[in-house]
Amino acid sequence: MTEIEILEAIVRKAGEMALSYYGRVTPSEKPDKSFVTEADKVIEEFLRAELAKHFPGVEVLGEEIEGSVKKEIAWVVDPIDGTANFVAGVPIWAVSVGLVENGLPKMGAVCYPAFGEIYIAQEGKGAWLNGKQIFARRDSPIRHDDLLGLSTLSIKKMTINLPCKIRSLGTAVACFTFVAKGSFVGGVLTDNRVWDIAAGWLIAKEAGAEIVYLLTGEPISKLSLNREQIPPQLVAPIQFLDFLKKGIKIIDAEAKRKTL
Repeated sequence: MTEIEILEAIVRKAGEMALSYYGRVTPSEKPDKSFVTEADKVIEEFLRAELAKHFPGVEVLGEEIEGSVKKEIAWVVDPIDGTANFVAGVPIWAVSVGLVENGLPKMGAVCYPAFGEIYIAQEGKGAWLNGKQIFARRDSPIRHDDLLGLSTLSIKKMTINLPCKIRSLGTAVACFTFVAKGSFVGGVLTDNRVWDIAAGWLIAKEAGAEIVYLLTGEPISKLSLNREQIPPQLVAPIQFLDFLKKGIKIIDAEAKRKTL
């Protein structure tokens, strides 16, 4: 098996494990008031063990198990992206794993077990959904019934003045994967860490989208392997970036300060 096939198999198995907990867990609250469950911890432990077995010597940075990494290459793991949906029995949640080396995502896999989608990408080899290559939107302009994805907290921190419709799915990585397959014209994200976006970042890039800082419009060219919050991001096909950026305004003072 190739490295990307091994990663896909690991993430698929993690998704199957997570599905056995889906809608059947009692959450507790983390210090930031977000949910965490037994499943988050079990799945992260499984991913860490499998990645160590198949990719020895590569460190892991995960959401649920505290710790840091010392090298410039590491797996970044979000065992369940969309835990609130997972707890409530809403099927939009994902297992997300990316490999970051010297600030650049090199491989990524995102699995939505509840509706049977698995996305994979490897640098320079395209983005794939269930074995079929996918591409971000190539047409223009943006239409009335097109969809723009917003991460959960973006809704409270921004105003949107665009002709398209807005969807907030409760799963950060969906903004990337749904842009990658052409379902969304763009995605807006705030309050994320590297494990929220590394796999999706590569999948969207390999599908032909771009990822920029929302306020400055500068490309996000490097991801840091730490636990710090990333300034707000915009992911979209290049022909939509300027138009979307002009129609999105940050109204939350703290979010704006972190972007500057």
